[in-house]
Amino acid sequence: MGLVTYKSKILLNDKVSDGFISIENGIITYVGKNAPCTSYVEIKDAIIAPGFIDIHCHTSLNNSAVENPEEVANFHYAHGTTTMLLTYYRDIPHEQLLKCLENTKDIMKKCKNVYGAHLEGPYLNAHLGFGVGTNDSPDLTKCKEYISTGIIRQWTCSPEIEGTDKFIELIVSNNIVSSIGHSEANYEQVKKAYDAGARLVTHIFDATKCPETAYDGTLEMDFNESCMLMDDMYYEVICDKNWIHVRKEKFDLLIKTVSVDRIVCITDMNAIDSKDDGLDVNLVGADLSGTKLTMDRIATNLFTSGYNLIDIFKMTSYNPAKVLGLNDRGEIAVGKKADLILIDENAKFIKIL
Repeated sequence: MGLVTYKSKILLNDKVSDGFISIENGIITYVGKNAPCTSYVEIKDAIIAPGFIDIHCHTSLNNSAVENPEEVANFHYAHGTTTMLLTYYRDIPHEQLLKCLENTKDIMKKCKNVYGAHLEGPYLNAHLGFGVGTNDSPDLTKCKEYISTGIIRQWTCSPEIEGTDKFIELIVSNNIVSSIGHSEANYEQVKKAYDAGARLVTHIFDATKCPETAYDGTLEMDFNESCMLMDDMYYEVICDKNWIHVRKEKFDLLIKTVSVDRIVCITDMNAIDSKDDGLDVNLVGADLSGTKLTMDRIATNLFTSGYNLIDIFKMTSYNPAKVLGLNDRGEIAVGKKADLILIDENAKFIKIL
């Protein structure tokens, strides 16, 4: 791809600015107020923004990453997600999971928005998630088989399970982001996981419980509070439009406690049907089972709830890039990948640039 320059409103890390952006061979080569050349494409009534990054996504509306990873990738790309991890849940048998990881490796060659895989389990508290899971210590031999595929970028475990500290040390030594969740761990167990290298919390405030108190009328430190005390930790959050997964007040408390710079919005898309019931979450009775969200819907949910464009794109692009160690994307700056989208002033996705 040759050199192309656009004149437009541009969403930077600290402001929305009128200016110019030049792209050559998929890389941003210029961002500024002055035209770098006499020939450019003017974009009106839109803002150039960094593409969305989703580190936790199981499905499209009609297919899972297990059944049809290519369809999942293409579906989310059409909604502005320019980087994503295909997420595999705790209930996949060993040999099938190995096959899923090999399939992901193939899909990465076809779908430029797939960066790798996220394993959500299997070492998750069996009491938090429809009874599926194992409280057995991690099988490090099997873990090494998964790791050998070379495409796992994130791996979630519950820190109260015996042996997860050694498991965390193993995956961190292989440059895999260690995340903790689906948990009722106490402070000491969270701190042990943190010391082993865990630096991400899987959908904080969801699928968690508080340890029982030893004294009537008092509260113990719960899993979420314990995680919020850890320095250099990032926190996945599911922001559905009705604030069902996380109450808006809890979300605001999280921002006030750890700052917007540590929050990573995720879809956790696990669509079990495609009917339009007015919700963007899946309800099985009183139980939640993931969402029908896409990242563009999260952006508009946040905007409708009063958050500004700068903070929204920190949480949906810049911060998730930082979590994965992807310093080549997630913001508009010289030298970064030109994974760019167009949005309107209300954060509504228009199209991939």
